[in-house]
Amino acid sequence: DTLAFFDSATIVLSRSVCKFACTTCKKYVMTKLPQEHAANSRCQAAIASKQLAEPATSQSVQKGKSKSNTKVKKLNLNTYKYHVLGDYPNTIQRMGTMDSYSTQPV
Repeated sequence: DTLAFFDSATIVLSRSVCKFACTTCKKYVMTKLPQEHAANSRCQAAIASKQLAEPATSQSVQKGKSKSNTKVKKLNLNTYKYHVLGDYPNTIQRMGTMDSYSTQPV
């Protein structure tokens, strides 16, 4: 039965992701990529230029920040998609597949 396999697969996936988060993620310090850091700096410069009468360049914003000021990134499992993952097999069994109905009001 496909739904029974899907149900057991979501359980295995959930346990594997939790184990990965508890063991592997704790061993590494992850930061933003240089491209992400540059994009954030450009975004902050654009916001600053809109807020101030004199425009701020991305170079002036980047000068004030050092490489050590990069934000540490962590795996976030506290998302709605991950939270409801275990409900999908039961929902499909009760209501059918997602493509067989619409939640749009008629």
